[in-house]
Amino acid sequence: MRFAGKPGDRATRSVKGSQVMKYALYIIASSALGGCAVPADRPEGQVRAQPELSSDTPVDDGTYLARIDPLGGQWFVDRIGDRDLSRLNAWVDFSAGGFLNHGAGCFGSYPAFYRLSGAQVTVTRLERVETGKCPGDTAAERTAAAESERLFASFLDRLAGWSRQGDVLTLTASDGTRATLRRPVDPNPELRGRWLIESIGGKPLATDRPATLEFRRGFIGAYADCNRISAQFTTPSPRRIAVSERVLATEKGCIPGDEAEDRLMVQAIKGAAAYRLAGDRLIFTGGPGMVVRRPPPPDRRLAGEYEQCGSTMLGAYHQGPVTLAISESGMRDNAGCTARYVANGPDLDVRLADTPACKATAPPYAAGQAVDVGGDISVLSLWRPDGFGFNEEGQLILRTKRTHMTMCRKGAPRPFGS
Repeated sequence: MRFAGKPGDRATRSVKGSQVMKYALYIIASSALGGCAVPADRPEGQVRAQPELSSDTPVDDGTYLARIDPLGGQWFVDRIGDRDLSRLNAWVDFSAGGFLNHGAGCFGSYPAFYRLSGAQVTVTRLERVETGKCPGDTAAERTAAAESERLFASFLDRLAGWSRQGDVLTLTASDGTRATLRRPVDPNPELRGRWLIESIGGKPLATDRPATLEFRRGFIGAYADCNRISAQFTTPSPRRIAVSERVLATEKGCIPGDEAEDRLMVQAIKGAAAYRLAGDRLIFTGGPGMVVRRPPPPDRRLAGEYEQCGSTMLGAYHQGPVTLAISESGMRDNAGCTARYVANGPDLDVRLADTPACKATAPPYAAGQAVDVGGDISVLSLWRPDGFGFNEEGQLILRTKRTHMTMCRKGAPRPFGS
């Protein structure tokens, strides 16, 4: 996928204002289910990583992603200074390694970019915060909600520092004002995460890409070959589930067969009344009934071959495929730039080779500013990875000098590989 514009037209290689925000929102939505790009051909001379790996191969123990992205995920706001925001369900979602959304009483989703440097954090907003209509039974309630939205937005725009103790996050503004946030507790931890849909109504669900079901804090989502589907749900009693009649979906036009898959998944989700766990399977009863299973554990070894997927494209203009071949001690990218590296936990010390392929330079970091990368332009040289971790789908997240970069392992099982 490329940004609009003709190759060679420098003016088209930066994305600003609402275009950046809309594109970033799309990236977050589309990467939520781990979709990956179509496999690209290897650059000439690129060698596959050896399948037999020694005990020296760096492996993520499951904590690395939180260590390279300590703010990642959603947080609920308890207080800002002496103001209690907990009753308004104020929240901020740090995601895509440099992109955030937030809300505090209205409908939220006010995008901005954030950047960490040790205990310091800066926020860059490219669009004004417009509260629009806010919910409330009275004019006073709606006014209070809008005021809270503006208060929280103004605080984030002045953000200067952060500290974290477990599931409690403290954010500090440039004027010394502090906010206390906490991780939301998932009321249904046994359901949380992604599942692969095996059957609906006792019949296998045959789709071009594996159909997935996802649970996250009161929301259930599904995706196969057409639209992304989402609805709220509750568990009124043990092993009982109640899904909202209102199901939201994207409005992508699809062929009749794919649309039929969507209708079948909606029917199964809305009809679900109870569930039970059977090993790695989750069985729903009510409506047509549905059986889903957990995907296999992801491969968290750093060595392997990877290609662009997920939020790789956030803030970058792709001239061609973005690939990385990683061995136990070396890396090679799409442009033929090679590097040696040493891993210390999630931290990487990467030393580029003194070759023409590694000489590409990038302009100073600017939030939302697109940078040429891919093809014969070295991603190692421009982005300079210095940390790694794997998410629960097995995607490689590289912390870089610009933002986080998401890569899919070549040959890994779909829907989370390429």
